[in-house]
Amino acid sequence: MKKFVVLLSVLSLTLTISPIFSVAEEQPKLSQECLEKMKYRDRTRDKLIMEDVISSFNLDIDESGYDELTYRDLDTSHLIHGGKENDSYYKSLRKVFETAPDWTQGHPKLYIKPLTAYFLYKKKDNTNVMVLLKLNDKKWEVVEKKETIGKEVKYKRVKCEKEYLKKRNEYENKK
Repeated sequence: MKKFVVLLSVLSLTLTISPIFSVAEEQPKLSQECLEKMKYRDRTRDKLIMEDVISSFNLDIDESGYDELTYRDLDTSHLIHGGKENDSYYKSLRKVFETAPDWTQGHPKLYIKPLTAYFLYKKKDNTNVMVLLKLNDKKWEVVEKKETIGKEVKYKRVKCEKEYLKKRNEYENKK
């Protein structure tokens, strides 16, 4: 009989406490729609940043048929084409990407065509950087590096992102 009373007490206590925990507020989450808006904002900003860098050096990238590559594109291309360990072309281009500061505005880009490439990025202080590369023997070599002050490209939060951050901060402060 004592076992039954103890069991009944534990069961009633569990049933009483569990609604309290289920009423607790869940951590706010970003909706899929908001994530898409944020991705669109980031792509648009990245494009504006590259347009500023390209125009500040008067480069003819759009008219001359350059292919645009990110660091990820470079790695993907390397793997698709066999991922050779001793690929001096790949290693020399990867080394160029690694020279960019850890924190840049947007994503550094490589604009490449046979024998010539431009590596472009914008530093956090709005300095635009252009690195000219030429293909020599079996690797890409830096021929010239230039820097100039560029325009500021503002980072604007999406409305749903602002609302999410506000809710998240409220949630964190309640803990």
